[in-house]
Amino acid sequence: MYTLSKYVVITDLDADYKLIYSTRTARFPRIRAETLDRIAHNELDHIGEKTLATLFDSEILVPRSEDEFETVIQSFETAAQSRSDTLSYTIQPSANCQLGCAYCGQVHEKLNLSAHQSEKIYRYIESELSAHPYKGIAITWYGAEPLLGMNGIRDLSHKLLALTQKNELRYRASIITNGLAMKEHIFKELVDLQVTRYQITLDGTQEKHDNSRFTKKGGKTYKPILKNIVTAVHHPLYKEKKCGILIRCNVHRQNYASIDKLIQALYDLGIHDQISMDFAPIHDWGNNQADNDIGLSPEFFGALEIEWMLKLKALGFKESGILLPKRVRETCMLTNDQSELIDAKGRISYCWETPYTPDFDYEGSPFFIGHVNTQDKKDRKTLPLGNWYEDIRAENHNTWCKGCTFLPVCGGSCPTSWYKGKPACPSFKYNFEDRMVMQYLEDVEYDFSQTHAP
Repeated sequence: MYTLSKYVVITDLDADYKLIYSTRTARFPRIRAETLDRIAHNELDHIGEKTLATLFDSEILVPRSEDEFETVIQSFETAAQSRSDTLSYTIQPSANCQLGCAYCGQVHEKLNLSAHQSEKIYRYIESELSAHPYKGIAITWYGAEPLLGMNGIRDLSHKLLALTQKNELRYRASIITNGLAMKEHIFKELVDLQVTRYQITLDGTQEKHDNSRFTKKGGKTYKPILKNIVTAVHHPLYKEKKCGILIRCNVHRQNYASIDKLIQALYDLGIHDQISMDFAPIHDWGNNQADNDIGLSPEFFGALEIEWMLKLKALGFKESGILLPKRVRETCMLTNDQSELIDAKGRISYCWETPYTPDFDYEGSPFFIGHVNTQDKKDRKTLPLGNWYEDIRAENHNTWCKGCTFLPVCGGSCPTSWYKGKPACPSFKYNFEDRMVMQYLEDVEYDFSQTHAP
């Protein structure tokens, strides 16, 4: 006996057809409305063989006896026990930042990665690489503001590039930066160091951004950051090395009305087809309560996000990500033993939110795994959130993931947020049916253009 999976989202396409998305497989078929009626009445013998095959392959139809939640959560647990062929490190070469953003939960200090500490990090990564037959390294430079630690980026990059070349390993690198210090010569050097992916934040138009992301002395930052972005996009290396810049917009009550104008401004500059954009609601960071102070409701943000996505498509912006989420096998760094964060002090942690946030960064904090100087590490399972999938199963931290349709494509999103008592649901939960229709229309448009290609 078979039944409709609980991990599906259904929306009307027209009077005769429905779109149905399986979060277990990320399959997305169009089916007749009458087919759903027949499933509901257990009349599977009245459904065509081809349609039935699609429903089974997509895991839209599942055995009635199956405990679907256990199937999904066990798949996460199995993936967490398997070993990736790539080591991933997020490295913070500086504990300092020029900006004093009101919603930032970090406490900065004038500390950059020293040559001694850089060597310790290199030796630690080298040791980890030798422990298993890895095939590559992925590095993300992160802050505070990483470009304030350019010497550390330079030193470690040269060492890691030499190591990967010697051992015939893949190497890729990205950076999350406020962009203020990314002058042309810095961008060129970063590309030479094989940093090809950039995330830079613009919080709306000039007025709104400058009221949100200002220097610690109150200085304005919109114009110099935008100038650096435009300069990078127009640099010959940008296309030659297939670089990409993602403009992140941190959205809150004070700037959401300006995001539409920012999109238009970037289009008017003629760089829209060379950059992508991402919109993120302001959220709590290190228990700074930013979501309560200036955050938007998830439902309101979800409605805004769809409008912005439609505008990006209409203006021909570079693809800014997928409309519909893929099936995930891990949640985040916290559930991946081959992924760690190393800060400017050489401390190792399993969450981006840990360093420099007083709520997690304190003497004896259990959120640090170890230190590169000693290379001794704690067992993650003994630390807070060290067994995240069991937390979901037990509904710890007031999670409602166990009964959520989106668990297979979300994985609980952000364990640390749940730990703080902050629901961590992704924005697509609040506009999913709109995304389904957009994706269907995009697929139809693509098929038509291919069929009628000259």
